[in-house]
Amino acid sequence: MKKIASILCSGALLMAMLTGCGSAGGESLVSKTPFPEFDEVDMAGNPVSSDIFADYDATIVNFWNNGCGTCIEEMPELEELYQQFKEQNINLIGVGTDSGEGEEQLSTAREILEEKGVTYINISPDPEGTFYQEFISDLFTYPTTYIVDSDGNIIGAPISGNVKKQIDTVNERLALIMEEG
Repeated sequence: MKKIASILCSGALLMAMLTGCGSAGGESLVSKTPFPEFDEVDMAGNPVSSDIFADYDATIVNFWNNGCGTCIEEMPELEELYQQFKEQNINLIGVGTDSGEGEEQLSTAREILEEKGVTYINISPDPEGTFYQEFISDLFTYPTTYIVDSDGNIIGAPISGNVKKQIDTVNERLALIMEEG
């Protein structure tokens, strides 16, 4: 009986591996899902909407909060990436997930950004808004980063943790976008 179960498990595993290797028509195995539409403001109160994606070949969207040490620690590295990628028409946007919860949180977020020398756009989402209620509130780890193409599609799974430590994944996804463009 153990032998039969072992053979069945091996066969199922082999089928799963072979199915995953197939790629009809040269399509990428990386998923592509729509990033939610949003109409928010940045930390200075300027309007920012999901239309911003169309202005760039790709956008890196990094979700962080005031109490996340890793998020704050990586900000200078993200600023460095932002400066490098600007010339390639790749944008970087931060989303301070708790900065819209009140004046104290917004003030703290602004202080963090200034202290870390961040110049890229940082959105302060309205916790009562659809973007927050239907997307941000479902994030379970920080920092969480998405790579978004100019059509507003998320390329691949979310990147959890420090972005620079996963730069190969970021670069692979950006390369996929650039190849399509």
